[in-house]
Amino acid sequence: MNYTRLKLPYIFRLIIFWILFFVAFRILFVIYQHAKIPDDQHSNTSLGFYYAIPVDISVACVMAVIPFILWIFQQFYKTRIIHRINLAYNFGLIILTSLLSVTNIKMYGEWGTLLTIKILKSLFYPSQSLSFFSLWSVLLLFAFSALFAYVGIRMYRKYVTNFSYPIDDKRMRTAHIGFVTVMFIIGYRLDLNIAAIKGNQISYSELKINNSIATNNIWYFANSVVYGNNPQ
Repeated sequence: MNYTRLKLPYIFRLIIFWILFFVAFRILFVIYQHAKIPDDQHSNTSLGFYYAIPVDISVACVMAVIPFILWIFQQFYKTRIIHRINLAYNFGLIILTSLLSVTNIKMYGEWGTLLTIKILKSLFYPSQSLSFFSLWSVLLLFAFSALFAYVGIRMYRKYVTNFSYPIDDKRMRTAHIGFVTVMFIIGYRLDLNIAAIKGNQISYSELKINNSIATNNIWYFANSVVYGNNPQ
């Protein structure tokens, strides 16, 4: 499916891309951690994808803030430099998200917890890192991160990369920007209306791993950065 043929505004295509990216890593997480999920919990585990939607949308909107600002500028000043800045930003974010997400999957298998800034810092101490990483596991981690980053960049370039063309009619352009802005803000605020969030994690199941599957790992990590050792 080519999103540009659907004439979706660039920001909508970008947010859809990030949501699908999160879903892909969530599927990989389930596959990698399948031994931790009891046989009678599989249907309950699948609900994690549903409960994850609002936070995934909100995180996608946060990650799209800079492209959103660049997109607005592009509607008035169409220059190649805006496209290049946007491309570099999104490529960097895809690489960073891939690395954090793959590390998160590996770490959860070892320690049974999602990645936080405190845990990430502890991995720089030899006594901790040696118990978590071997040379082989480091190579595999970077290989899988590079693979997913490569696939993500290819998908971005194929379905998302081109900014929506500027609209010549000033009133239509203003209305278009206003509509996208309102939808963007609504998407960003979705996670504030979720009663299932307790502390820093989605909580819909009695099984811890189900809640971890439903929790957006980038959102969880970012909260630990903002709130320190006790994110709320």
